Amino acid sequence: MKDKDAGKEICSFLEKKLVFFKQYLSITKRMKETFKKKEPSSPEALISERQACITKIQKIDASLEKIMGNSSDKLHDISEKCKGMIDGYLRSLKNIMETVDLIDRELIVVVRAEGENIKTELLKLQDVRQAAKGYRDRMKSTPRFLDTIR
Repeated sequence: MKDKDAGKEICSFLEKKLVFFKQYLSITKRMKETFKKKEPSSPEALISERQACITKIQKIDASLEKIMGNSSDKLHDISEKCKGMIDGYLRSLKNIMETVDLIDRELIVVVRAEGENIKTELLKLQDVRQAAKGYRDRMKSTPRFLDTIR
């Protein structure tokens, strides 16, 4: 009887984990849209939301680890219905993780390109500053052709 409860508990945790992974996917998609549209809003809020999802998923993983222990003997005693549900949850999680991985790769490309644009702009700004600095030094001295005796 205890093993059936363990199977239900595992299914419950996997269902919660699936919910958090769906939230993670949704947040990742919003991040992608934000970067592609180059909206002025900062991505810190989305990053912190994603981190909150990761923290919750890690807590669920720790709970699952406690249930499972280090032995896989408990898996043999779980009912076939629970095994089917667990398998379905695991497939869904895998699909979501693969989708998130693809979106993250696209995000990395966009962020790197944006970083290169920022570097280019900073170099241009540095060149302008150096040019202005050169003119400023020359303006400190009085011109030689100016008649200062009068």
